[in-house]
Amino acid sequence: MRTRTFVAGMLACLGTLALAQALPSTPVSKAFPHVLATVSLQPGQSASITVPDAHFTGAAPGEMTVYIPPDAFKDPVTFQLLASSNARWDSQVKSGLQVVANFAYRVIDTKTNQPVQGFSAPVHYTVADSMIDKHSIYWAVKPGATPSLINANAGSTIQGDVLSHATPTAAVGWIITTPKADLAMTGNGASKPMTTNTGNATPANGGAKNGM
Repeated sequence: MRTRTFVAGMLACLGTLALAQALPSTPVSKAFPHVLATVSLQPGQSASITVPDAHFTGAAPGEMTVYIPPDAFKDPVTFQLLASSNARWDSQVKSGLQVVANFAYRVIDTKTNQPVQGFSAPVHYTVADSMIDKHSIYWAVKPGATPSLINANAGSTIQGDVLSHATPTAAVGWIITTPKADLAMTGNGASKPMTTNTGNATPANGGAKNGM
């Protein structure tokens, strides 16, 4: 059975707050505390989530899309797309770089109410933003008192202002940086609605390379 739900803007995010409070916290959810979207999945069910990347990040108007393949989880889960503010991570990156996007996941097994760290098949992440270019770098963030950043750009695909990457875990978060010298002035633009498709979804841009 295929279902499709379209939810507009911030109302969908606000609707997830009560659920978020009931889910167990993780080191990643503490570092990326804003819930952008929540979807419940059964084994064999796929989903596609698209949100404006400027909801909480402070980025230029763009879109983040997450495609969850049908074989990602063997048990029913609650899957959340999380974010922090880009400014939260600017102090963690090298001088001359600017954080232009960030995201993370919280995945909870609904049978045990325990976090799921690894995926049976990678979840595909795509961001389309005017602040992305060929020099953008995709970093894995290990949260903690002193977060550590790992350059995971080897698994990225960049086409114009679109970056794609396969994400096999919820144990880390991710940020994307672009050299400040590359960044042109951009307007705020209009807010875009959030969409969540659950069913026979397919990944944006044909998927992405595997990586952290």
